[in-house]
This record gives sequence, C-alpha cells and structure tokens, in this order.
Amino acid sequence: MELGVQINLYEETDIPSAFWYASEAGFKRGQVTSHIHGITAEQVRQIAVAARNQGFHVDAVGCYINPLRLDSADLSGVDAVDWQVLAENMGMMNGAERLICWSGTLGKTLNGPNLLNGEEETFSSLYVTLSDLRERVRGLPLQLFLEPFAFHVLDSADSCVRMTRRFPGSEVKVVLDVPNMITTRGFAAQKDLIANFIAQMAPAVGLVHLKDCDLGPDGQRRFTAPGSGGLDYGVYLRAIAQYLPEVPVIITEVTTIEEMRSAREFVESLVREYGL
Repeated sequence: MELGVQINLYEETDIPSAFWYASEAGFKRGQVTSHIHGITAEQVRQIAVAARNQGFHVDAVGCYINPLRLDSADLSGVDAVDWQVLAENMGMMNGAERLICWSGTLGKTLNGPNLLNGEEETFSSLYVTLSDLRERVRGLPLQLFLEPFAFHVLDSADSCVRMTRRFPGSEVKVVLDVPNMITTRGFAAQKDLIANFIAQMAPAVGLVHLKDCDLGPDGQRRFTAPGSGGLDYGVYLRAIAQYLPEVPVIITEVTTIEEMRSAREFVESLVREYGL
C-alpha cells in the first residue's frame, strides 16, 4: 500500500514550499487541492512545476465546488469557473486526470443538513449537473470524482453506486472517506459497519482518503490526522486492502512536516503489522 498525501493550496501558500514539506515528510505522490478562488492557467503551471521539481506525482486534483450550487463558493472557497480552469489545465501536472469535488448539497454549509438532499428529484438534478460538467470538458482526459459527505446527496454506499453506474466507462467515481460519511450514531458501531460499508461501496470507488475522527464535547464529529482519533484503523485498512487493493490512498488532515510524517508512520506501522 503506497501512501500519498493531500497538499492544500491557498492564495497565500508558498507553492514550492508546500511540495518540499511533503517530500521532507517522505511523500512522493498525492492529491493537490486548490482553494484559490480565481485561479489562472499560469498558477496551475506554477503548481505543476513545483510538483515536478520535488519529484511529486499528482494522483488527483481537488477543487471542492458544490455541484448543486455551481456559482457559489460558500463551501470551500471555489466555484465552477475555478473548476473549469483546473479541468482545462491540470494535465500539466504529470497528466493527472482525477478531478474531485463535493457530491452535492442544498444545505447552506458543509455540515448543514437539508431534507431535500434525500429526495429522488435532487439525486436526478445532481446527475443532470454532472452530465453538464462532463460536456464542458468533453475531449479532455478527465475523470470526475465526487467526495460524499453525511447528509449530502451521496451519503451512502447505495447512492454512490447508483450514481456512478449512470455513467459508463468509469467517467464518474467517488472518493472513499469513511469519517466523512459515518454519523454520530454509526461512530459507536463502526467495527460492525466499516468493512461491510467498504465492500458495498467498492464498485464506485476510485480514490481513498485516510483521516481520523472523534466526537467533540458537543457530540459532533471532528476530523483529525490518522491515528489521532477514534477510528478503528485496523478494520479500516484491512477492508481497504481487501476490497480496493489497486486504488490510490491519500492521507489528509495534515499540514506540517511533523503531522505528515507522524500520520505516514502510523499507517505504515499498521500496514506492516497486518501484512498488508
């Protein structure tokens, strides 16, 4: 299991330093996520050059738009124009083809539930929007990825598989990120849920994220680096190795060199322990 890391880029980020940090922490591949509103083709070129200079292979690019609110940058600071610029230019990053966004919500915030997200009409609207996004980049070697989240339109294994099956030829896949989708109630029963959940979701998955989570004083989920929360990583990694052995695995929720290195060493120690 070769591990990658997520590099988050903001307007104020020193881009070459961001890739140097990842390299110093022992990573040579991963996901590059842009939070730069108004990103230009020249900035994408700068990202590609910085990655190449550090020998960093870009497995995927993140631009976390909300496909049900394309003109809004409320969820992650980027909108459909930013997505389009990245889609048209990300090939400069060693030919990267995976472009990730959220799986869609009518809620006003990332965590905010909206009952309409569970309606069949909303599911169909998401399909129409994804079809339109595919048309915008027709001819480009691009694979559209959706990152599900609890209470969003795609918030279960069934909804993920249903959506990806509507697109032939693996044009649309999803990111497996169990902490995103596990509910407060599911957190307590995770040992019984995780393996079955991954098995059911596997046909739709094209990328895996590794992070951790615990429950804060208010009883709500908090996302943390792998090994610093309450997720049963033994169960998690064994299920990934069993059902998704060829899928890229990316560590997230880390920023500093020490955070990246500690998370990598934690996961690698379990991989060795379980012979994965």
